[in-house]
Amino acid sequence: YVEVNEAELKVEPLSDADLQKRYDEQKDRFVVPEQRLVSHILVEVATGADADTQKAALAKAEQLAAEIKGGKDFAEVAKASSDDQGSKQQGGDLGWLERGQSDPAFDDALFKLEAGKVSEPVLGTNGYHLIQLREVRPERRRELAEVKAELIAEYEAESRDIAYSDLAGRLVDEIHADPQSLAGPAGKLNLEIKQTELFSRAGGQGIAANPD
Repeated sequence: YVEVNEAELKVEPLSDADLQKRYDEQKDRFVVPEQRLVSHILVEVATGADADTQKAALAKAEQLAAEIKGGKDFAEVAKASSDDQGSKQQGGDLGWLERGQSDPAFDDALFKLEAGKVSEPVLGTNGYHLIQLREVRPERRRELAEVKAELIAEYEAESRDIAYSDLAGRLVDEIHADPQSLAGPAGKLNLEIKQTELFSRAGGQGIAANPD
């Protein structure tokens, strides 16, 4: 048998000039959006809650905001009072967030804050939030050195795919032209003629393990 294995096909190395060209053409792919390091305190309000319940929740959020303005540590207040069970033990930490990852009202308030500030109570889908913006990472573009390996791997995968399609198509053409021999097609395309070990109807090793 003869075999065309895409993984074994050799491709021309990507030159520095072509690497730079690929990077320049795809720069927008490598933009890292602005990220904000965020903590919050949630005063939960159930969906459909009546006006009195909502007022009570807002009053509690305003009280907690006043405690923080008065000097209490945000993380300690979150641990003691937040209704978000997923973050309260971490002092309300939500990690790094990008625009569009949160509830619209939360998102809008977050991206208006200055680093180091705490918002007024913000009504979201599940209650009132106090949002603390701890740090900002500005939008940036990953440099060529950071994405070089990624670009080379993509180039090699694309090149092997093209080479495989070309070689497999030429092999089929040669087989149609010389269907009685492996030697003719293999010789013209510089492919090795391989041979299996003996195998039974139950199968064998390598290509013989394939039921087809």
